[in-house]
Amino acid sequence: RRLVKMEGDCCDECGPTEVNTVIISHLVKVRKDKLTVMYNGKANHAQDVGSVQANRPFSKTSLVGYFEMTVLNAGTRGCMSIGLASSDFNNTRHPGWEPGSYGYHGDDGKKYCHPSRGEPYASKFGSDDVVGCGFNFVSREIFFTKNGKSLGVAFTNPDDSYFPTVGLHSEGEQVRLNFGDDPQRPFLFPLDLLLREERDKITSTVSNIPMSVMDMNRLVANFLRHEGYLDSLVSFQECAMLPGGGEEQWSSSESEEKRSAIRQLIIQGNMDKAEEAIRERFPSLLESKRRAKAFINGQKFIEMLLAERQEDAIMFARENLAKVLHESSTDVHMADCPEEKQGRPPTSEIVSYLEEVIGLLAYEDPANSPLSHLLSSEHRKKVADVVNTAILEHENVGSRSELEVLLKQLVACQDTLRRMKVTTRDRRAWEARRDRRRDRGNGRDKITREGRRRGGFG
Repeated sequence: RRLVKMEGDCCDECGPTEVNTVIISHLVKVRKDKLTVMYNGKANHAQDVGSVQANRPFSKTSLVGYFEMTVLNAGTRGCMSIGLASSDFNNTRHPGWEPGSYGYHGDDGKKYCHPSRGEPYASKFGSDDVVGCGFNFVSREIFFTKNGKSLGVAFTNPDDSYFPTVGLHSEGEQVRLNFGDDPQRPFLFPLDLLLREERDKITSTVSNIPMSVMDMNRLVANFLRHEGYLDSLVSFQECAMLPGGGEEQWSSSESEEKRSAIRQLIIQGNMDKAEEAIRERFPSLLESKRRAKAFINGQKFIEMLLAERQEDAIMFARENLAKVLHESSTDVHMADCPEEKQGRPPTSEIVSYLEEVIGLLAYEDPANSPLSHLLSSEHRKKVADVVNTAILEHENVGSRSELEVLLKQLVACQDTLRRMKVTTRDRRAWEARRDRRRDRGNGRDKITREGRRRGGFG
């Protein structure tokens, strides 16, 4: 038995693309395409199985992981298998013969799970058949297909066994794998329809979760206030009929009004007045928030180019951008300094941004250059967002709105649920143990009450 650490152990986002040829059984031969596998043994003994695995497991970020195997030659006995297994799978065994593995075998049509004699599942498969294996991460079910048709659910609540695995065990056997990354070789099974069904189920489940309109309106209102869209907030409050007064007081503070005004100045491209307003209302902000300072100076440079003041832009770049760029470039090589550890943003982002901004000078027509996005209104909004976040942090207010926090929590929960090793089976087992403990407790209480009634206790 050979223990293998697969590439996929450290790559949850990427799915399988080819056969793993680093660790491979001597009983199989893999062609240069790393998809075609041939049996290379005599198959005299039960241990003469030659198995291969994909280079990576199914991505846990997918709704459904799936791959197919085309049988080019069933050999003398057609002892082929397809399934899933863990990364430490023994490559001299069929999937389904070892703990942590699941398989569908072509010689008898049975499904195998861990060391077992197999259970009836479907018909046999052989030459020219296309068989597939899939894992539904939502329902935690393993299913198989044959010639484009689903054979139904084979296993539920499997272990964390996501590596596509194929076994060969008779002379002449040859198969070709398909992991779905080649547009010229689409799956025979309509996987896109299954994915659509799963998305519809999720959408339906989410849609049926009750949530009051007032709660949603409050989230939107909080977002508008947080981002400084005060005019939009007033209009939204009137349309959404949000209550005013008391705890739901939506009047704006002086700080919020100033923050909103600064945002509008930046979106209008009036960077001189925007910087003046920042220094007047938040005097130490630009000295303490280097990222905001870099984006403001960068936008001032961009506005000069938009106004066709190229000479002024070059002078401004020499006197201001070059200094900030030099300081930030120096800090990139001093990432361990105390200030970096106190939460200062990565200076590499500042360096990349300013290099892009200054790079506009290299083009005769910046509006039609690869850097034209820097001249757009969308980029002004990005600069306004950076400054707004810096002001919120400076004022010790959360830099994220409740809506953004909620979305981040949703993504985190979704990711956690996909990666959880506690399956539905484990949950049911826990519930059964809980019920047994409760029943035993109820039984003891009944005995105690009966004994007291008869005078046998206390």
